[in-house]
Amino acid sequence: MTARPHDAEADTPRTGAPQAGAAQADAAETDAAVADAAVADMAEGVRAEVVRHHQVIEGWLAGTVSRASFGRFADAHAPGFTLAAPDGRLLSRAEVLAEVEAAYGRVPDARIEIRDVTVVTATPTLVVARYEEWQHAAGRRATVVLERGPAGPRWLHLHETWLAG
Repeated sequence: MTARPHDAEADTPRTGAPQAGAAQADAAETDAAVADAAVADMAEGVRAEVVRHHQVIEGWLAGTVSRASFGRFADAHAPGFTLAAPDGRLLSRAEVLAEVEAAYGRVPDARIEIRDVTVVTATPTLVVARYEEWQHAAGRRATVVLERGPAGPRWLHLHETWLAG
């Protein structure tokens, strides 16, 4: 008679082991689904902010919004906001606001289309996103840094580059 090696695992009852593994897998799937939903919600919030911001600009350029709406636009820009314009100029918050305020009603047929808003990265307090902005046949690729806060997002920096139309 030949002795067979003893299988210690065969003697160990397995009650509960598969259930625990299944429960852990279910919990991991639930956590992943919650995380995916949070990312999707954040991405939608960023998209909505970029679109909203440009709707204000469009209405301002067209002269179809109240001059009082400028305050909300200005408040969306953090005190240290900077814009790297497509022509290479680096503008401060004050310079950007002065240029935009002076442009009220100067483009009566203004139309701004926002495309392909994508969150590049995010932390609990910051979001970096990119998008395309199209006005008539001219396009810009933009990267924005937004600060997330209780009062909503604030624009910290915007970098724009011309796109071939």
